[in-house]
Amino acid sequence: MEPLSRIAAPEVFRTILADPPWDVQQTGSRGASRHSPLMTLDRIKAMPVSDLAAPNAHLWLWGTNATLRDGYDVAEARGFTVRSPLTWVKFRLGLGVYLRNATEHLLFATRGRAPVEFRGQPTWLNAPVQDHSHKPEEQYPLIERVSPGPYLELFARRRPPSRAAWSIWGDEVDADINIPGYPVPSDSPKGSADVLSRIVNSNDHPKGSL
Repeated sequence: MEPLSRIAAPEVFRTILADPPWDVQQTGSRGASRHSPLMTLDRIKAMPVSDLAAPNAHLWLWGTNATLRDGYDVAEARGFTVRSPLTWVKFRLGLGVYLRNATEHLLFATRGRAPVEFRGQPTWLNAPVQDHSHKPEEQYPLIERVSPGPYLELFARRRPPSRAAWSIWGDEVDADINIPGYPVPSDSPKGSADVLSRIVNSNDHPKGSL
């Protein structure tokens, strides 16, 4: 039996969260290419995110210091206008070719008539650093305060620790939707079973998420 979230996933979403595997400055001995497959900027831009979003929608797009300009381009290619970056302050020194990275950025963008539901959110977030590329769990309640559901997370690694209406898509999860031209393992029955098995046996999935 498929998870309820897959059966109930809507056709379009009012809020989309995405953490693309950028290939910008991510090769070599210290790059993200050591951890997972990466995508070119053109491939990221070509994703049919516009078809997944409601006419009036919010987009939250993760980027690094090296991909900040590219993030604006990707949002615009999807029909969104970036309104503000929200900066994750890590308070620890990271890697960097020129300056040592201690921040990442979550671009907030809108299209159509999509006002925010909470006007008190500052442009920074302080949250613990976890394993590689693991974005802070604090992003979910933050997004839910500012933006309306239903929600979709692209390039998800786990189900959000939330009771809100989140659907997910990515290589490492049992995806709730299919994206033409962007196959993931769970698109096939065997792949879906394998991914679901990994999630059930994982120690880090949130309680009650399946």
